[in-house]
Amino acid sequence: MAEKLTKLRVFALALLIFIFLFGVVLYLQYGLKKEPIKAFTEKKSYSASDELKVEIKNSTKNKVCFSSCYPYLMQTKDGGWENYNYSQCDGQNKVDACVDSNGLKAFAISLNEMFIQPAMHRLAIPACIGCAVGEQFRVDKILYSNEFEIKK
Repeated sequence: MAEKLTKLRVFALALLIFIFLFGVVLYLQYGLKKEPIKAFTEKKSYSASDELKVEIKNSTKNKVCFSSCYPYLMQTKDGGWENYNYSQCDGQNKVDACVDSNGLKAFAISLNEMFIQPAMHRLAIPACIGCAVGEQFRVDKILYSNEFEIKK
């Protein structure tokens, strides 16, 4: 009888260890998913006269590049996300700036130079993966910043 209880305890302990390890593997596989390329603003709220500071962090092994014509698109939340109207680009849409592998790029947008409505906003940033400066720009991925509010 004592031998049977010992075997049962060993089996229960082994089962608990297996369940724990399985949970750790699932957490590492799915719970820690980070975006390999992330765009984020310095603050969550801005006035229409502020300067919007943006950082792009590239955690991939590839260079990530941006457009000379439309390096970012300002979007407003009106039910769904809608782009502000932009004028037509006069030049060719070339690759203008890049973020190296595991690099960081920061830039600022002067909000008082744009006609910005008070509302929730985000940036949509077209990106080209593995491009080179001067090449014709192509959109491989669109990065979305966090949401931020613009007040009067």
